[in-house]
Parts: sequence; C-alpha cells; structure tokens
Amino acid sequence: MATVPEGLRPSSDRLRESLFNIVSDAVRDSVWVEPFAGSGAVGIEALSRGARQLMVNDRSPESLQLVRKNLKICQVQRGYKIHQMDAIVFLRKLDEPEIDYIFLDPPYRFGRHEKLLRTVEKLPGLMSTTWVILETDKKLKLDFDSEILSVFRTLRVGNSHLLFLSPARIE
Repeated sequence: MATVPEGLRPSSDRLRESLFNIVSDAVRDSVWVEPFAGSGAVGIEALSRGARQLMVNDRSPESLQLVRKNLKICQVQRGYKIHQMDAIVFLRKLDEPEIDYIFLDPPYRFGRHEKLLRTVEKLPGLMSTTWVILETDKKLKLDFDSEILSVFRTLRVGNSHLLFLSPARIE
C-alpha cells in the first residue's frame, strides 16, 4: 500500500487481520460497501480475498487518489466502483440490490454515528444476512437503539473498537 498522508487514520493491519479472520471465507463472492474509504485498505483486502464487488466512497479527493494508487499497486483492475461525496449522501443514493458487508470507518470525531446507522437501516440492499461493521475509537459510547440493527459481536483491537451489527428483521 502507498504511504498514507498525515491526518488520515487507516484501519491498522492488526484490525484488518482480525476483521477478516472473523469474516473468513464468507468474503468470497460478496458485495462490500465502504462509505469512508480512507486509503481503501479494507475494501481492497476484501477484493483480494475474493469479494465480487466493492463500492468505495470518500468525500476527500486526496483519499480517493490514494485509493486509486493502492488499487494500482495491488493490481486490482475490476470489481470496484469509486464515488466521491459525503458518506450519508452516498448511502442514500446507493441502489445496490444485495449488500453483504458495509464497513463504516468514519473519522473518530465524526459525531453523526446515529444518523449514519439510521441511513444504513433504510438501504434497499440491506438483507437479513448483511453485516454492518462499524469501527470507532475504543472510548466512544454509542447510544444507538434500533428495532432493525442489533449488535451481535464486538471486538477491541488497540485503540479501535469494532461493532458487528446485523438486521434483526427485514420488513
């Protein structure tokens, strides 16, 4: 992967390794959505492990330039779409019919986690088998109550906390 510019906090190698140990072989032929691309490392790793499609987004042109550079370094030539807009706007416009994984890694001081998760709840491609994976600072106290998404696993890796959520029911 390319050198990450100052101010960008990519998911650590250890966190990515832990994440993909949990996801395991289910990554094969899956559809991933990454609204906060950053360096693109998580999505690119999903593609390298056999994901069928990646929809990657970031509002920062510098981040998307880094994603493109990393795709080139990793010799990934297909299976992805790149978007540039606010993450919540991206999710509202997303019309993918079936999504297997949504990896949410907003800036630690994002402050709109509940709005983000409420937007995810309304995705047309949200299935009963979809995993929503939220990376936060380990100190964040997320006060989110939902009739749709429920936490089924948590994991702390270094200064990060991963919350694994899935739909409780789809109407």
